[in-house]
Amino acid sequence: MIPIHINEEQKFKTVSIVVKFKAPINENNVTERALLSKLMTKATAKYPTEQLMHDVLAENYGANLYSYVTKQKTAHVVTIGIDFINDKFLSHSENMQQRALELLAEVINNPLCKNKAFHAGKVDIEKQLLKARFQSIKDNKTQYGYQQLMKEMFKTQDYRFPSYGIEEKLPEVTPESIYQTYKSMWTEDEKEIFIIGDIDGKQAVQDVKEYLHMPQGKVSLEKLKIPQFTSPQYFNEQSDTTQAKINIGMTIDMIYGTQDYFAFIVFNQIFGGDVMSLLFMNVREKMSLAYQIHSQIDARLGLLYVIAGVNKDTRELAISTIMEQHELIKKGQFDENLLHTAKTMLITHKKETFDRPKGWIEATYAKGFEDIKLTTEEWIKGIENVKAEHVIEVAQRVAVHTIYCLTNEVQS
Repeated sequence: MIPIHINEEQKFKTVSIVVKFKAPINENNVTERALLSKLMTKATAKYPTEQLMHDVLAENYGANLYSYVTKQKTAHVVTIGIDFINDKFLSHSENMQQRALELLAEVINNPLCKNKAFHAGKVDIEKQLLKARFQSIKDNKTQYGYQQLMKEMFKTQDYRFPSYGIEEKLPEVTPESIYQTYKSMWTEDEKEIFIIGDIDGKQAVQDVKEYLHMPQGKVSLEKLKIPQFTSPQYFNEQSDTTQAKINIGMTIDMIYGTQDYFAFIVFNQIFGGDVMSLLFMNVREKMSLAYQIHSQIDARLGLLYVIAGVNKDTRELAISTIMEQHELIKKGQFDENLLHTAKTMLITHKKETFDRPKGWIEATYAKGFEDIKLTTEEWIKGIENVKAEHVIEVAQRVAVHTIYCLTNEVQS
């Protein structure tokens, strides 16, 4: 049985229906899955051209059909969704919910295939678009540097690959391999369905069961294994860039939902999570060592990344100054007001998440990856209960794992 999550939220004029497909990240199909997500929403057996797809969406009052791929822990997730106007805002009932589900079912169950292969011409187009995306990421040194950091931190695990695919695998992709990936996704992926809007929940469940018929798979995710070193790995790559790009990966061993988990989130906020953080105020504003700098975390996996663009001549000073900000927190040398601001901002951001349908969907889906199911209220309470000593203790356990620098400086 595929779980169906309903939110009868009255403040939105639109209704969103989303289907999520989950499978382990796999080097051998992540590129096909990324291409598949695009192919499925651009043409189907009933609507074999993009123009026909565009026309049917226009006929449904400008409904929005979309797809994207993400990584959640060690899973690769394909999301396919549709947003449409609520019948209550039309002059007469159009049964928009059923019409949207009919189209979504067409997209998911009847892609444009023949002889166990996707349409070759459309596959070629999507491959060219993905190839151009790979090139644009290479040209964007911030994104490129981050991907190089991921490759070095997780070099033996498929987690190192981005959700949008692997450039080296692209030439191997065929219409037939995408079809095989589609059949595997349709049959074996673990699926969840989300509906949010001013709706009748019971009727929505009935409609979903009528239109969306898919087998439910069961996915087992491996735990991420991070290789440990006695000292940080350091990589320096020569690259055609006007700024030096610094990417630092940090790790901590902790358990989701515990005091450490919440303290780690607050630590990141104080460290480099926003414009009030130590990295921004000290490294960028006070010492002018960075053009841009911030830290971001995957708290569930105990990972933290610092991403900065700096002057190549002061690269080493910038790195040491970043480390000094970490040391300040480890020693408790941060203002109580900064702790209060960090917690307030985190709670505000959390509440704002639910002001958008996508925010509720993603937050609800993320809960399914953990054994402990935290409510929003429990999460907020966990952040509120973080004290300075908790942040200090967590900061002392956060270890620098890998430093990856891009610079146009010629190495001797």
